Amino acid sequence: MPDHDVLVVGAGPAGSVAAAEAKRAAPELDVLLIERDPFVGTPVRCAEGVGDPGLREFADPDGAPWAARKITRVIILAPDDTEVKVAWSDVAWILDRTRFDAALAAQAAAEGVEVQVATEAVGMGRTADGRWAMRLRTSSGEETVRAHVVIGADGVETMVGRWAGLDTRVPARDMESCAQYVLDGIDFDADAIYLQFGDHIAPGGYAWLFPKSERSANVGLGIVALKSDGRNAREYLDEWIARRYAGGTRTGYTVGGVIVHHTLKRTHTDGVMICGDAAHMVNPLSGGGIVNAMKSGRLAGRAAAAAIRAGDTSQARLASYHQAWMDLLGEAHLKYYRIKQALADLDDAFFNGLARTVNGIPSHKRTLGRVFAHALVRHPQLIPVAARFFV
Repeated sequence: MPDHDVLVVGAGPAGSVAAAEAKRAAPELDVLLIERDPFVGTPVRCAEGVGDPGLREFADPDGAPWAARKITRVIILAPDDTEVKVAWSDVAWILDRTRFDAALAAQAAAEGVEVQVATEAVGMGRTADGRWAMRLRTSSGEETVRAHVVIGADGVETMVGRWAGLDTRVPARDMESCAQYVLDGIDFDADAIYLQFGDHIAPGGYAWLFPKSERSANVGLGIVALKSDGRNAREYLDEWIARRYAGGTRTGYTVGGVIVHHTLKRTHTDGVMICGDAAHMVNPLSGGGIVNAMKSGRLAGRAAAAAIRAGDTSQARLASYHQAWMDLLGEAHLKYYRIKQALADLDDAFFNGLARTVNGIPSHKRTLGRVFAHALVRHPQLIPVAARFFV
């Protein structure tokens, strides 16, 4: 039975960063990174948007082959199609996740991590000496490996967390069903991302357009099934595209689930940590999780290395990982979650009126902060939520 110090399950951004950080922090460790799919980065299951500051903590997008598009503007569409062009000083990027994820895995390999693709984790249990035994399925059959620490970066369907006894359940109201096409030959501002809200457009979620080139974009939406009229996400998306981008050619399609919940109450146990989507480390307002995944992977990798060097991989020792995450972003996500709950009570008429009011602000002063301030004036019940967030 092969032995490893650290076993990382899932070679997405969280897993690749976790593996690389563990090896970088303690080069003497044997670190194995496994990926279920035959190629890292496929299939793509997200809109591929990410903020510039967080991205640069891990990789330089300037001139990188995995940086598909630089974004400098945000356009928000009210339910009645009123456009609000937001003054935005930040920069974002649309990634080519196939190349980006592969690049992160290659960085891990360059650090000395062993990377295995087409390798699926199918079961896990404790050994007599306190390590974890993981059953792996490959094209050549099954094998079992042992590890002092297992890091679960296996996404929203995480099995590592369940096998370890962690409560990874998601309330139905906090799980969005998403559908997305790659559309070619459509017209849009290629330097802007588009977001549209509305109960008849994407109940409980929103629709988006994220440019990949001058005439090609990821076009998708997410819905909360409990709020839908019985249609699924793809049916809502087909209707939205027929109305806004009828002439586009569909060259790609993906579906998936996005957790818009707050971080799990416990993301660790003896010899196990889970990170990224597996631990619900996603911005509850936007559903964005790429940078969150990498930041949590960095914390998990460093915590694993330190614990093994100290000879203590207990739950008590690994609690420092969970606390570090909560201090970094977890507590902020709790506040975002409260805002999301408050916004869920607002109807389309409110957002239509807000858009028209905000458009009365000079364009160079039309910031997200001013948009939110106008929302508070029009809907005072948001003030307690805002107070908890900003105080």
